[in-house]
Amino acid sequence: MTPTVIMKFGGSCLIDKSAFNKILEILNIYKNDKKIIVASAFNGITDLLLNTAHNVNDSRVLDDNMAILEKKHFNAIEQIFDEDSEHYFKAKIWVDEKLSELEDTFSDIKEFGMEPYYQDYVLSFGEILSTYILNQYILSKGLDSVYIPANKLIITNDEFNNAYPFYEFTNQRVQKLLLPLLENPKKDIIICITGFIGRNKIGYTTTLGRGGSDYSATILAHSISETAEDKDIKVILWKDVDGLMTINPKFVPKSTLIRNLDYKEAKHIANFGAKILHPKCLEAIEKKNIPLELRNFDKPLEKIEFTEISEHTDKNEIKGISTVEDAVIITVASGSLVDVPGVLAKIFKVMSKNSISVSLVAQSASEISTSFIVKENESKKAVEALYNSGYFSDFFEIKSEEVAIINITGFKILENLTKAKIFQGLDKKNILVKAITQSTEELNLSLVIDRKDVLIAINIIHDDLCEEFEQG
Repeated sequence: MTPTVIMKFGGSCLIDKSAFNKILEILNIYKNDKKIIVASAFNGITDLLLNTAHNVNDSRVLDDNMAILEKKHFNAIEQIFDEDSEHYFKAKIWVDEKLSELEDTFSDIKEFGMEPYYQDYVLSFGEILSTYILNQYILSKGLDSVYIPANKLIITNDEFNNAYPFYEFTNQRVQKLLLPLLENPKKDIIICITGFIGRNKIGYTTTLGRGGSDYSATILAHSISETAEDKDIKVILWKDVDGLMTINPKFVPKSTLIRNLDYKEAKHIANFGAKILHPKCLEAIEKKNIPLELRNFDKPLEKIEFTEISEHTDKNEIKGISTVEDAVIITVASGSLVDVPGVLAKIFKVMSKNSISVSLVAQSASEISTSFIVKENESKKAVEALYNSGYFSDFFEIKSEEVAIINITGFKILENLTKAKIFQGLDKKNILVKAITQSTEELNLSLVIDRKDVLIAINIIHDDLCEEFEQG
């Protein structure tokens, strides 16, 4: 059996001729594996498409942006193909045709208004252009390659801009369209698939939201695992960094790379601000135990310095320290200091009604006092919503304070000795912990502190737990 490798290349891997040559080098490194490539749009294109869609009534913006779209893609084509070659012309014709379709869509938006399905359709063009160009590049180098738009494979719900896959239908598509190519023993075909996009049941293009191309790669891995005989699959996300770091280098410059962690640890770290990985990418592969590697695009031959997320982890290590620096803690306390049941339910109802996300909750056992965290840009709205509810303004005191959250992740955090080290270190610098939560899975400890203390606190915690970090 031959392993299947699903590789995702982001916009930073598609910037110039040397980057495309690097992709060729990587394909050669994995020449003995079955290969699926998932590609993002070229850098800046998704934002440019969105900006254009929202400015269709401004003919100058529309014309300027269409010219930029053409220029960026034609520049890439001029760089990576021999002029007047078959693949050079095919790529140019493709860009012309797609930009013409895009202009028609902008005319529709101008006429009918911006609907969510128009936005997703417009955004899909970034990946449709880049992936086809990449497919033609691979063909031009004498390799066998096929282009498949992901909306032929990934079937989703109707939540435009943040769609979720229907695996039952996606599995059927993968079995019908992908497996015959993957399992053909006579051909070594590199399959190029657009990242970020899918389609709903009635055929409208949908997009998968932030981290969408990474998500596409793991959705495909999930469906191949469900439908193929050979379950030897792994996902590689090629990034412009070595992998996940134990701590943001802006706090601790000599931060260590996390080499191994399991899915639960990775989800905690991704949830708490590791921008190079979105937690939803992991839900697709966790139950299938499909390993995922985060690798540096500039170091394709690296054997040690990369991050692998799998079922294996070292439970004696702290895996990461992350921060949320733009948090506000809102405290709702019973004015009469008597317990009032159901406070939490009422708070969540008010927040949900106002589409405000709550990230951390701490409540006294008596329900006299409840504290919860919201993002700073939603704090004013949250406090006003509580006051306007009537119930809270009549019977409760409502206070808010700007804070930071420090999140410490890893099985090691369940040990009391680890917690004692943290609190002793913070106490030496008179840093007060305002609130604390720990998940039942005991993989994460979150501390709420004054925002001004975050840099000192991070360094104290890192230094006191540095033995764990030294182990990598």
